[in-house]
Amino acid sequence: MLHPLFAQVAADISYWPLGILAISVAFIFISIVKLKLHPFLALMLSAFFVGLLSKNLPDATTENIGVFQARTDMQTISFSKAEESSLIEVHLNGEFLRTEEIVNKVKELKEKYDKKAFLSLHLIGGVPVRCSEVQLTLAAADENRVPFALRHRDKIGNGSKLLNTITWSLRGFGDTAGGLCLIIALAAIIGICMLSSGAADRVVRWLLGVFGENRAGLVLLTSGFLLSIPVFFDTVFFLLIPLARALSLRTGKSYTLFVMAMAGAGAITHSMVPPTPGPLMIADGLELDLGIAMMAGLAASLLPAWLVLVLAKRFDRKLNLPMRETAGASTSELKSIVDKKDSELPNLFLSALPVALPVVLISLVSILNLIGDKSVTDAVWFRYLEFFGSPNIAMLLAALFAIYTLAAQITREKRPAEGGLMSTLSKALENPLQTAGVIILITGAGGAFGGMIRLAGVGETIEAVAKSYNISLILLAWGATAVIRIAQGSATVAMITGVGLMSAVIGDGSALPYHKLYIFLAIGFGSITLSWMNDSGFWVVQRLSGFTEKETLKTWTVMLTAISLVGFLQLMVMSKVLPMKPDAKPVPAKKESGVSSVPASGLVMHYGFPLHRRR
Repeated sequence: MLHPLFAQVAADISYWPLGILAISVAFIFISIVKLKLHPFLALMLSAFFVGLLSKNLPDATTENIGVFQARTDMQTISFSKAEESSLIEVHLNGEFLRTEEIVNKVKELKEKYDKKAFLSLHLIGGVPVRCSEVQLTLAAADENRVPFALRHRDKIGNGSKLLNTITWSLRGFGDTAGGLCLIIALAAIIGICMLSSGAADRVVRWLLGVFGENRAGLVLLTSGFLLSIPVFFDTVFFLLIPLARALSLRTGKSYTLFVMAMAGAGAITHSMVPPTPGPLMIADGLELDLGIAMMAGLAASLLPAWLVLVLAKRFDRKLNLPMRETAGASTSELKSIVDKKDSELPNLFLSALPVALPVVLISLVSILNLIGDKSVTDAVWFRYLEFFGSPNIAMLLAALFAIYTLAAQITREKRPAEGGLMSTLSKALENPLQTAGVIILITGAGGAFGGMIRLAGVGETIEAVAKSYNISLILLAWGATAVIRIAQGSATVAMITGVGLMSAVIGDGSALPYHKLYIFLAIGFGSITLSWMNDSGFWVVQRLSGFTEKETLKTWTVMLTAISLVGFLQLMVMSKVLPMKPDAKPVPAKKESGVSSVPASGLVMHYGFPLHRRR
């Protein structure tokens, strides 16, 4: 049954935030697909549009940072003197509030947002703290244990809406890009080093030796599945398509099986398992432990990976598409791959280390923290493990091993360019770092867009509608991300937009009947849906495989849509059977001081403006 508070919210809700969302998504679609605007520019401009269209955009002040970062749900109450009398007027988020409504509004805020509730109280034009309206508000806040900050101001608003919009958008860009830029750059380095040194080729050949050539489809599926965890999908496809063609040349059959197996598996982990930028962004936006997100992504990918193998075999049997000549892999290149000796490649341990090391270190720390054994987590050795198992350090170590492997291979083959080994390595890393820079820009712009979506009130509106009509938030996360993916093509942009929306809806996830990992996974599966002509991955697969556009639609597009649907159904079932909802942990009481603080959200009031806390 719907809680009376949510029924009231649903009845009184303004649907304009949904209009803002529709306009901004349409703008992204038109900008990228029709106007061919770069996704970075499209997302940044859409963030500006969202801010300008918002009715009650909060001031870009220090105490409001928690609202932008979804750490608090803040309501602004301002007290000002009426123009023609000495009476005090009270406004809640810019709308007039009667004095007798103050207590109920504070109580409703506490009931709705609980620990994330926060009041920003503005005393305008010399309104004293001792006036009855302010004292009534302070008493209601104390009674309901709602944190607050008091600020004396000369006027309502600290600047134009345009200035606030630009400030908030740039702050969102900086927060997002700053948190993820190193990992994205390191992932790009790992990918190119594994490709250039032959390390990835060595891993694939070892898998062939273990499973046998008759299970080459499974080998390519496993290779695509594993290599797409630290390496971008395009890079993995470039790496494995020559092997798929070489295997088909050697066996004389199963070309469609080989291509679809490795491409489908790569698409899954590209969208589901950090530290690939998309799922990394989702985990960061939902404030999930990265190790737990990695393990959950891998576990949820197993059933879709099995589906990929089933569909790939079916496509091969029904369509039996021939291997055609392509510009990407000539006969001479295929021959060099087939004839290359294992002794000419790096050893297996060094080859696999850049993939295995970050997964093992990050996951191990997360598992030990999850177990919560004090004798382990308090041990000195665990502190070292925690350091090396942090995502940035683990990826840095993996990148160093990948660079070392490439350097050793260059030295072994005696092929340093003019300027020596370091010059050769520097040139080898230029292209992937340029690619990483573009992805960082797009990711940061997505963070700006997601933050502005939160400030526009889209989260509250969707939350109220979802609760009114009993819409599953897993369905909402999957469906919203899928629509954006189909509209503009990029899985990464869809994930970034989806997490910006859902982080605004679910907050810290404490109100969900299941773990917010399911929202993380739903966004990932939604981003896989229906890859077609507006997706760069569609053209990579079509051009390098030699398939026609129609054949690519009948194989690649159908397979990814099936993966998305099966993944979504899997989540709906598992969220009921195994909700994994963590137990709520009580927040320890803290002594009150002369400065207002929000222990639950980490928000601290300072920077020189007068704040008061009623004792």
